[in-house]
Amino acid sequence: MIARPVLLAALLLGCPVEPEPEPPAAACGDGVTDDGEACDDGNAWGGDGCTEACTVEAGPAEVEPNDVPAEAELVGAVVDGSLPPGDRDCFGIEVAEAGSVSATLTPGPGGECGFEAVLELLDPDGVRVASGLPGAACPAIDPTTNTWARYLTAGTWTVCVEGALGAVVPSYVLAIETADSCDDLPPLVPDPGQDFEGDGVADVCDPDDDDDGVDDDLDNCPEAPNGPEQPFPWGTADDGFINLWGVLGPFVTGVTPGSCEPSPDSFTGADDAEAAPAVGDRVDDLPWFAAFSRPGRSAVVRFTDWFAVDAPREAYAMTWLRVDEARDAELALGSDDGHAVWLNGESVGVDAGCHGVGTDAFRYPVQLEAGWNRLLIKVYDGGGGWGLIARLYEADGETPMTDVDASIGGPEPWADDQTDGDGDGIGDLCDVHP
Repeated sequence: MIARPVLLAALLLGCPVEPEPEPPAAACGDGVTDDGEACDDGNAWGGDGCTEACTVEAGPAEVEPNDVPAEAELVGAVVDGSLPPGDRDCFGIEVAEAGSVSATLTPGPGGECGFEAVLELLDPDGVRVASGLPGAACPAIDPTTNTWARYLTAGTWTVCVEGALGAVVPSYVLAIETADSCDDLPPLVPDPGQDFEGDGVADVCDPDDDDDGVDDDLDNCPEAPNGPEQPFPWGTADDGFINLWGVLGPFVTGVTPGSCEPSPDSFTGADDAEAAPAVGDRVDDLPWFAAFSRPGRSAVVRFTDWFAVDAPREAYAMTWLRVDEARDAELALGSDDGHAVWLNGESVGVDAGCHGVGTDAFRYPVQLEAGWNRLLIKVYDGGGGWGLIARLYEADGETPMTDVDASIGGPEPWADDQTDGDGDGIGDLCDVHP
């Protein structure tokens, strides 16, 4: 207040008088908890216990640092947070076997869906498997429509929140739920990678993954039919690829270095052209073992999946192929590196190039005899990748040959029926060391 003598003097002198300023009106964000406010922390950011509307946040606040899965804190059903420039928040969630994760991101009080934020679901190895993107609806990961958010393996999974293209999100509420994919959620056809035999039931919900009449807990080869009710219908796939092979290796002694052409020496226990092996046969202490992929899966045979020896190195892949009548065909092959090929004892082709596996990189005209045909491929590797892929075309070189039976048991259809030749509990069809 202006003192009365000073005010009188000012009036007598004709000086203007400034009115005394009014005190500021109470407002959310001024750092003072006023009437009608549950809290006021003096900022417009969430994730600190007080929302930008001066209400108490419903869930626990995020704890920084939590930008990467390794820093993710385990959370319950709801957590509050905010995304300043360049921020990312990650939260861990424990998932049971065959579990699912549902996550929904909503804005803070007064906010509307459509805000620029992204949700990510990461597996226990930190690989992103599902995401929720900004749009008219709030970002969400929904296991009732997204197969990669369900049928999960047990472990610690991670949900991460990030501003889209670096956008700032003053406050958000993240709700996370887990459920049993098999019992708690409506049916959803699994992705092929989650359904080995393609019967429409996810493997984690299926007591008999390969539908061979032997439950998984009793099956010595649970992902390949070798039971009494359904032997696998081995044959060329719809795209002509050969998916069933016997494999022998690795060989390093006697391998010719300095070139990518397979060595002239035979390692099959007979002349390579005359070799007629079956799975379970042995060459010294090395067995012929099964390598297979279901139709529709990658048909590449990767020798590095089994053999960890230094290059130069060599290995064999063989299969028996049956057709009803003799017919001309084309064998299309890719290998890493060079290869030598025999069909029914005759050399089909030899390659000395150093290269990776390329589908249909080499094409050889062949004639399939009526009945069973012996196909043997020897692959040299000088380092790095090591493998092959092969398929059959009709004589026109364009039409995949899809009606060819395959066997690794000799000139008869392969039917394992739970055979375990060495008694180690692993069926011969799945045993790298039968």
